[in-house]
Amino acid sequence: MIPPPNPFAVAAQSSRPLGLTAPSIPPVGSRSPGGYNSATYRHSTSPSTASGSAPDVQTSDPSGLGISPTQISSASLNSQKRAYRQRRKDPSCDACRERKVKCDATETTACSECSSRNHKCQFTKETNRRMSSIKQVQDLQSQVAELTQQNSHLLTRFGDRQSMETDTRPSKVHPDESQISPKVAPKRVRAPVLTNFDHVRRNIRAHSRGIFEPPTSDQSRIPDSALEAIDLPPRADVAHISRSYLDSMHEAYPILHWPTFQGEVDGVYTSRGFQGISREWVGLFFAMLACGCLNLPPTSGLPSGRNDGAGFYEIASQSMNPWPHEPTIVHARLLLLLSIYTTESNLKSAGSMWLACAIRAAQGLALNLENDALPFVEAEMRRRLWWAIYVRERITSLGSNTPMMVSEDDCDGLLPSSIEDRYILFRAARGNQMHATRFVAVIQVVQLFAGLQKTLKSSIIPVQALQSSDERFRERSYLLPESFQPESDAYLEPAALSPIFAFQTARFHLYRRNMSPVCQQAERAAALGSCVVVAQDTSKYISRTLQTPIGNPDSDKSWQTRVAHLASNMICIHIWRCMLVLCLRGDYSAAMMCLHVPAAIGDIRKVNRACGNNLLFFLDRIAERVRHGAGSPQHLEQDEEMLAYASGDLQSTLEHSWVWAGTDHSAAEPTSAGSQHSSHARVSAEPMQGTLPLRPSPASPETATGEGDVWARVEHVIRQLMEEQRSPRIALPSYYPPPHNPVKRVQLASNAPIQPQPPATSTPSSSASRISIANII
Repeated sequence: MIPPPNPFAVAAQSSRPLGLTAPSIPPVGSRSPGGYNSATYRHSTSPSTASGSAPDVQTSDPSGLGISPTQISSASLNSQKRAYRQRRKDPSCDACRERKVKCDATETTACSECSSRNHKCQFTKETNRRMSSIKQVQDLQSQVAELTQQNSHLLTRFGDRQSMETDTRPSKVHPDESQISPKVAPKRVRAPVLTNFDHVRRNIRAHSRGIFEPPTSDQSRIPDSALEAIDLPPRADVAHISRSYLDSMHEAYPILHWPTFQGEVDGVYTSRGFQGISREWVGLFFAMLACGCLNLPPTSGLPSGRNDGAGFYEIASQSMNPWPHEPTIVHARLLLLLSIYTTESNLKSAGSMWLACAIRAAQGLALNLENDALPFVEAEMRRRLWWAIYVRERITSLGSNTPMMVSEDDCDGLLPSSIEDRYILFRAARGNQMHATRFVAVIQVVQLFAGLQKTLKSSIIPVQALQSSDERFRERSYLLPESFQPESDAYLEPAALSPIFAFQTARFHLYRRNMSPVCQQAERAAALGSCVVVAQDTSKYISRTLQTPIGNPDSDKSWQTRVAHLASNMICIHIWRCMLVLCLRGDYSAAMMCLHVPAAIGDIRKVNRACGNNLLFFLDRIAERVRHGAGSPQHLEQDEEMLAYASGDLQSTLEHSWVWAGTDHSAAEPTSAGSQHSSHARVSAEPMQGTLPLRPSPASPETATGEGDVWARVEHVIRQLMEEQRSPRIALPSYYPPPHNPVKRVQLASNAPIQPQPPATSTPSSSASRISIANII
């Protein structure tokens, strides 16, 4: 059997052995011999190599392809011979000249003699000036490439804006270093410092109170009060508050099995005290009363005559002191209700702390895991509690721009069933899981929030990310009932507004990110337009709830009452955001439709009144620009001050806001009550440019009731702006001074078409023409 030919045997026929075998490094990515590292090259210093025999070739394949020696063709060997003959014409390095040996150095590799002796292969002799200049240029090029790569890595790591302008040409690096590339992360671009924006910052601080908190310093902590003796509240008040809790909070977060809980309450009033009742159940009872008071107006008709939600909350919070060593499911329910009450009462910091404790308690109880050994009622209530905590955490994290504490990997269990509480005891099956109730619909919507928050980490959202997010929104909307679709014109129950507003809130958060000045003008205009579309969809949903239903089962409740049961901070703030962009774009009819919801909520939520005051200030700024002829949507969209006001709570954090760039945000500027209303008084005292005055009429809500209903005042100002928008604009005459008499002013002809004038005004017009001719002469 004839053995296969060895291609490496041809190397012995050459006049000079190959004493150096280096990795196949392209010239662009090589290192200069001036910075030679002995570990970079592999060479052979055996006696056979020096005597002229074939060397022991050691292959080095950095690409990891594992090419065998038999795969090398004879053509590649011939090319190596030609390259070797051309290399012999090059001058020798300093070491080879001193030893008077042949030098095999190339433009990219050191010679074998310098490699074997671990010397620096350099060309500094006078006769080797040509080769020395080449090596020096290559050395400088490699150093520049290394510094460029290090600079790009640092700029990418720290997220500086200049990283977008860094030279992205391929750098000359070693193949081992080129494999290490920084992880591509969302870019966070610093907002530019806006000059002459101090008055805008003062206005935002003054008129955002109760809606969001601008960046400020730490506030002092209020000490806890001691646990006092607990008395049973009046039974009539408990019945009234329980009905409010069932109609509002229990529909959104059904964490209590109401028949069982109602039986326990009856037992407490039968025994006339909490003797023998656990501490956590007492806290849960008062937490339920506190949350039930949230959707009662401050002047509600309770039998006792007062709404003591804050007092109920204090008793419920004291029941968690000291902290239990082994939390139970009652503790998890109590912590969630405490979080809901504090958050809806604008105590956001305390609400986030209670919510974090509820999440840890639920995870410790493994509520997210299915247990087939449990009875159906217990398993269903555990499932509802876990998803209620999940929904609350998602809404709170997205609204406050804080990291989410619940992983999506822990939420792969079954969704809660659509069975009502009173039928769970008699139902052995879980029912139809695809039947979308209000609670299940909200769960399906907030499952989008985790991916949305990852997208919102970037200061600029590219078009591809917007399109992919829109596709995810569209796919998720198909899981909702047909009446929830924006294309439908059928009647919509007011209870369906909660999941719909959660869906629209997510879309609004996505689109408004590109309103920042770090984006291009076209991107900002597109972002504003997308936000307006979301606001218009919101107004359409509200108009569908105002239709006359067929066979309405809740005929005894008015539309305002049913909307008041849905009141939450999320709904109030979403309507406020929509009305800001609608008024900025001049779509006052859609803004008036959105106005129905906050007008029905009224003072049930503190944030609702704060949103009304902020919107009233924003409308006054629009009216001021209308009087000066800069109130068109085109002018307002180019006004940085108005865009900052319309961005709303986007200025609540330092991460993506632009108003506070370059300022000392830790020192909040004090504002007095008079300064907050100074803008209202100044604007209201001036008439508009047209015939309609902006100051309140004698029959306006502001003059009739002093402070009055803030949303009635907002409606009054919007109607004035609508009338101003419909009325024809009267162009003011233009004048120019004659060159011979600069004191006089000559009226120019108007560019607008001449309107027909009545005969009585013909004489003044001819007189004016004679005066103009005289002045010209």
